[in-house]
Amino acid sequence: MIWWYRCYRPGESVNRIGGANGILLLSTAVLGVVGVVLSLTKVPLITTPKIGDIWILVVGIAAYVLLLLMTRFVFHRIVTTELILIVGWTMLEIAVICNLNAAGGLSESGFTIMCTVIAVAFIISIILYVAYYRMEEM
Repeated sequence: MIWWYRCYRPGESVNRIGGANGILLLSTAVLGVVGVVLSLTKVPLITTPKIGDIWILVVGIAAYVLLLLMTRFVFHRIVTTELILIVGWTMLEIAVICNLNAAGGLSESGFTIMCTVIAVAFIISIILYVAYYRMEEM
């Protein structure tokens, strides 16, 4: 969030490669990759999750392609990195709660609640993603 705050200010051009901003960007990217790897690392004590990783991947890729086409041709908006981040975050969170549930760390009702929360967050994110380019400049 610090990197985002420093680098994305309206009307301000920022060099994202060098200096403090570059270091913050690199740190953010490295820590993000480490977080994803740790989140998807298999735990031997986990039984088979409700939704297999391959299904999460296939549905995620299909959702991304569909949303990419809708974004471009239905909403007439440029496609940006945020779309893959929104879809990727959703896929990661579903994988994590499936593993938590399979390990006994998340009850059935907790699993359902978390699926609902993730779905609502995804829908809100997509709405804001599309709406952002329709906003008037300040």
